[in-house]
Amino acid sequence: MALGIVHREPGTDLIPSGEPTWRTCLREVVFSDDAVGSDWGQAGVRARDAEGRRLAEGEAYRLILEILCGLQSPMLGETQVMGQFKAFLASLHRDHAWLGKLGQRLLTDAREVRTQYLQGLGSRSYGSAVRRHLAGCSRAVLIGTGKLAQEVLPFLADEGRSVDHWGRREEAAASTAAVTYRTLDQIEDVPVVSEPAVLVIAAPVPSDVVRQVARRYAALQCVIDLRAELGDGPLDLAAPVVTLQNLFAQMNSANVFASRHVEAARADIARRSRLYEFRDELRPFGWDDLCA
Repeated sequence: MALGIVHREPGTDLIPSGEPTWRTCLREVVFSDDAVGSDWGQAGVRARDAEGRRLAEGEAYRLILEILCGLQSPMLGETQVMGQFKAFLASLHRDHAWLGKLGQRLLTDAREVRTQYLQGLGSRSYGSAVRRHLAGCSRAVLIGTGKLAQEVLPFLADEGRSVDHWGRREEAAASTAAVTYRTLDQIEDVPVVSEPAVLVIAAPVPSDVVRQVARRYAALQCVIDLRAELGDGPLDLAAPVVTLQNLFAQMNSANVFASRHVEAARADIARRSRLYEFRDELRPFGWDDLCA
């Protein structure tokens, strides 16, 4: 059973029918267990022509492992991508059990590479990047209830800050001593808050909804926008806006200091990819199967 992938930017058309596809805000990976099959091959050619990259076997394994280790992310070594991949594996149909098994091998390799080379390199998560902008702020405001929001939330509640958590569904989150949860249909019912606050956008909500929430905070110091794209225009707020691209740029200096560790991690990933490519597999038809 061979591994084939098409790696490309999200939102591209021409996905091969029935093939499992892993999507994040930065990429789209289409998997196949037949890297040389004619149907998938033709689809792969079309995807490549649409600015996709087609890889097979060891090269495919190497790229996915680098992605899981955060080496293909603008925020080098970030950890969010592993959680996204785990969620993708959990969503697979039973017809794609082969990918579930392969995915566990990839996750094991990724954990070992991270442990050996990528720990202790500084802040490598969205939450730790956001925390840098919370100095002197006693209140944080969070929009979103998904995985990214859940990663950021503990960092917002650090150091005794109160958190106003906004989402679409009543049952999406629960209020605690430090966190007050409100639904977005309650915006106009909430009194205006006068104490200094930082607003974090961790969901693909429209900019007009963000502006409605922002108006409830009269002393908004900063807005941190973690949306990958601003398809409906700029936020146009009085408070300064830190974009996802700004956060990535702030990590560049730390990336320079981490270069030796990253090079060692890439070398180990290349070794593991070669081991995968020359793996021993059960061949029920004997040596003839090798020459088929």
